[in-house]
Amino acid sequence: MPTAQAFEQLFEKPKMTEKLLLKPPFRYLHDIFLATLGSTGFGNGLFTEVELDSKANHEKDAKISILTKMITLTEMMVGEKIDVKPSKIVAGLEPERTNYFLQQLFRAATCGVDSAAYVRQITGEGGDDEAEEEARRQAEAQAAAEEEEKAKRKAADEKKKRAEEKKKQEDMLRKRQEEEEDRKRKEQEA
Repeated sequence: MPTAQAFEQLFEKPKMTEKLLLKPPFRYLHDIFLATLGSTGFGNGLFTEVELDSKANHEKDAKISILTKMITLTEMMVGEKIDVKPSKIVAGLEPERTNYFLQQLFRAATCGVDSAAYVRQITGEGGDDEAEEEARRQAEAQAAAEEEEKAKRKAADEKKKRAEEKKKQEDMLRKRQEEEEDRKRKEQEA
């Protein structure tokens, strides 16, 4: 799902424009995160009041720190390392990777898992055990969903195979009946 279409489901502002997504400035990314937080609660408590102020003139190091928190939380929630560097984002480089990060941010924010334990772990307020437990529960739920989907596919395949076999048998029976009718007709004609 393209980045703009994904986030447009969550909020109207900031506008998700191709121009801004081609080289997203820090302020735009910050606004996207705040809008996502407001819409889903994702990342609540991750930032200080100063970090939450999008109008604040954040220095480069502060921007990198904010992005690092966003990326870390997203990685923890989706369970994978995201190949993006905060310093490159701040410099406006690697927009493809930045957009991939945004897509993963959307995925994390909309997966239905509470980010609170992960936020506490990042902010140093404990939560390691809770985050690990939540990650375990999430992995188990995902594995169960995948197993259920696999079972559904297998049942559908078996049903399709039975239907094909039944059709094959019906076709063979019809062919035999036609052959028998042809034979009887030939006998009567002779």
